[in-house]
Amino acid sequence: MQRQKFSDTEWMALLQAPTQAVLDVVLADKTDPVSSLKELRAAAEILLNEQSRTDISNPLINAVSTALKKADTLMGLQGDDCLWRKELSLITQLRSLKMASEGRQLALEQCRQVAAALVNGVAEAQDFKVWLMSLAQKVAEAFKEDRFLGIGGACIFGSERVILADLETALGVSV
Repeated sequence: MQRQKFSDTEWMALLQAPTQAVLDVVLADKTDPVSSLKELRAAAEILLNEQSRTDISNPLINAVSTALKKADTLMGLQGDDCLWRKELSLITQLRSLKMASEGRQLALEQCRQVAAALVNGVAEAQDFKVWLMSLAQKVAEAFKEDRFLGIGGACIFGSERVILADLETALGVSV
């Protein structure tokens, strides 16, 4: 599956899906501002790292990652500049929301659009959905919450578990 197999609207949904999946997890809880920024930073790093992977054999994931990386390259961004741009992009999306629930609903709708665009796909489509879930899972695990003096805390907080389950349902995948 490559770009030619999708309408412009479907392709845009596929390109936006990684960001929407991680943003949905970031919006899962109402933490303090510092924790939110740390989680946003982790999300940006995860997205950037995925664009740099060379071990992905799925043509659809490669096509989406390559397109996202190319967009960054065309802007002349690399390294920390690229990371800052991804963080700023996430923050900009958050600022446009009235409430976190609005952002979560938008992200889930985006994932439903992706699932609909991939309905005629085969293994590539399933792998793409699982890949999106893995991105969301990585963000959920990136920052421990409910810690006291650096001790304890849950790797995945309760509300993040709910969001991950909602993402699975929206994508039509079970991981």
